[in-house]
Amino acid sequence: MHYQWIVFDADDTLFDFGKAEQHAVGRLLTSHNVEDTDTHQRLYRGINKHLWQELERGAIAPGELKVTRIQRFFDEMGIAADPAEWADHFLDFLAEGSHLLEGAEGVVTQLAKHAQLGILTNGLTRVQRSRLERSGLAEHIAVLTISEQVGASKPAAAIFEAMERAMQSPEKSRVLMVGDRYETDIIGARRFGWDTAWLSPELPDDLEPPTYHLTDIRRLPGLLLED
Repeated sequence: MHYQWIVFDADDTLFDFGKAEQHAVGRLLTSHNVEDTDTHQRLYRGINKHLWQELERGAIAPGELKVTRIQRFFDEMGIAADPAEWADHFLDFLAEGSHLLEGAEGVVTQLAKHAQLGILTNGLTRVQRSRLERSGLAEHIAVLTISEQVGASKPAAAIFEAMERAMQSPEKSRVLMVGDRYETDIIGARRFGWDTAWLSPELPDDLEPPTYHLTDIRRLPGLLLED
């Protein structure tokens, strides 16, 4: 294989974050005797998505995000509880969600025979480390770099630099970034000089194409091992 390192995004590339989030929100609601409904789930997802966008722009810190999303959710739901305390519990609920996308385990197992593997994620350390250990993938992952630890989020160069140092500075041309988000994974990695594999249902004509386009993570080994 041409690549010495394959670097994966975590959520919605290897892990099914939707399932993890749904589980965590359900646990949070039932802990307060509130019904777990689709409407309540959508409300939380909207709040959380907006705050993560703020984090990626550098407008909010990870520690603030943890509490603010619970505070806003509680305010909307009329729940009278300490958001800081429940933000801590919520991380435990999220950490329980180690569901993988279909085929992800097989892809990681196969590619680990041909290259070193890493994970580069915009996430919270406590959650991402626990999910990786629970998933059974940890034995194949040589490097895990998390935005909260670095103090920078994709697509900022600083988090790619931290990952590069952890990988002991391989040639950029021999690193492939695999991710589902164009704005963070693909643009960030391309600017840093890495090749990219974008996991997306379609490839819009108005975007600069990645090195590889994947509609299913299970297609990745075939593409790379054929090169």
